[in-house]
Amino acid sequence: MGKWVIGKYIRLSQADRDLMVKENKAESESISHQKALIQNFISGDPELAECEQYEFFDDGYSGTNFERPSFERLLEKIKNGAINCVIVKDFSRFGRDYIELGDYLERIFPFLGVRFISINDHYDSQDYKGTTGGLDVVMKNIVYDYYSKDLSVKVTTAKRAKMKRGEYIGGHVPYGLKKDPDDYHKLAVDPEAAAVVREIFEAAIDGMRISDIARMLNEKGYETPARYFQRKHPEKKKFENTSELACWNHNSVRRILKQEMYYGAVVGHKREGIGVGWKHSVAVPKEEQVIVENKHPGIITKEEFIKAQKIFREKRPTKRVTEKDYPLWRKVKCGTCGRAMPFKDRIIRGRPYRYFACPHAQVQVEENGCSKEYIREDVLNDVVWESIKTLLAAADGVKEQVKQKQKEADQNNTKLVKKLAKLQKDREKCDAERFANVDQFMAGTLDKEVYQSRRADLTRKADRLESEIAELEAKYHEAEVIQDDGVQSALETLDKFSDATELDQDIVGALIEKVLVYDLRHVEIRWKFSDEVLKLLQG
Repeated sequence: MGKWVIGKYIRLSQADRDLMVKENKAESESISHQKALIQNFISGDPELAECEQYEFFDDGYSGTNFERPSFERLLEKIKNGAINCVIVKDFSRFGRDYIELGDYLERIFPFLGVRFISINDHYDSQDYKGTTGGLDVVMKNIVYDYYSKDLSVKVTTAKRAKMKRGEYIGGHVPYGLKKDPDDYHKLAVDPEAAAVVREIFEAAIDGMRISDIARMLNEKGYETPARYFQRKHPEKKKFENTSELACWNHNSVRRILKQEMYYGAVVGHKREGIGVGWKHSVAVPKEEQVIVENKHPGIITKEEFIKAQKIFREKRPTKRVTEKDYPLWRKVKCGTCGRAMPFKDRIIRGRPYRYFACPHAQVQVEENGCSKEYIREDVLNDVVWESIKTLLAAADGVKEQVKQKQKEADQNNTKLVKKLAKLQKDREKCDAERFANVDQFMAGTLDKEVYQSRRADLTRKADRLESEIAELEAKYHEAEVIQDDGVQSALETLDKFSDATELDQDIVGALIEKVLVYDLRHVEIRWKFSDEVLKLLQG
């Protein structure tokens, strides 16, 4: 095997695929063509032909974004030292962002000792000794960047035209619908899931609340949209790690009731990218979205859809709570599911009622799930405040312990310094004796046997002294730093609030990570201190 371990990288974007179909360019850009080109190049190079090879290809990923699964696997192998040579058809297959591509060629790959070869560009990093090969490479990548932006605009324009014709160009089809097998850009009704969608709309029209609808669906044992998708498409990983698999909740029901596609409309341009090559997108206002009606059979009528929307308008009036209104802002979590427990401020029978509740508890049906009990804000505040006061009271005693430890450490340091000074003098004396032994032997005043005996004794003595000095120096440096596992910092933080008389956001933010509520009798506070600090404060 040769000294190079080769990573062959191949990429085909969705835009390339669309243009291939449109302009009959399949052979020039296809995955198979790129693989054959790279393999022929390797086979024709004696230095590379016998080398170990790995293959990586990304199908349907843009070159302007370097977050591609196979590309990231290639980088991982490079970082682990498993690959030291990367070969591509041309620079554009590796990436179309010339700034980031230049960074790989000029800085990252040379640092990692990776050879980079771009076949059609006649580029081999070995020929340039760590540079990108001058102006030609930079200008070529600027052209790639321009081409990528131009291609992106063309693709966006083509997509917008399809939207206006009412063609469905989205990836994931809404629950209850499916792709028409005879026309990929049309939708059809999925009878099994559509029955559940219709039941949801009927319940909403009858005035049932969203949380009650979710609970009804869970009690009937209906699969969630995520679970249904997994059963229908086991090969796909879309909902593999999501809480939406577990049960119906407020959000999953709300999404269905807000979906215009259920009455036969096709909705496009819901989101748009913030720039070429960016994976991030922003929501588009309703008035700017493209909505074309009567493009596929509906599960419900438009009139039924409009009636169901009243569920979002007829909400009980609530007072808007600002972050300054309650001390435990963003700190209260359900101890069972880990979700945030929203703060509610309501007027019930003419009296104010402030409380926390787990939203998941209202829709689940299992007996050992989240607690359905509300916990009053004043009760939870009292629990937290009493715990904080206990820590504040304990802080003074811990301060004295830390002072005593520091005093003992200082005394030990003084003893260590004295011992260290004596050992260093002994070492200097030993070194002088060793030099004298050599001088006497060289002058002929010491015979060979005596010289060798003394040298052995002095060497053993020097080794022992070096070992003792190293051991004491290590102890000294350990003692120099106060080994308090964060105690000093914790005490300083607690000291800031020593005069506090009530719970507020400042003290909660400084001391508490989160408050876990399991039920009315079981509340756990997670502090921003290490276990060692808490043992001292609570001991």
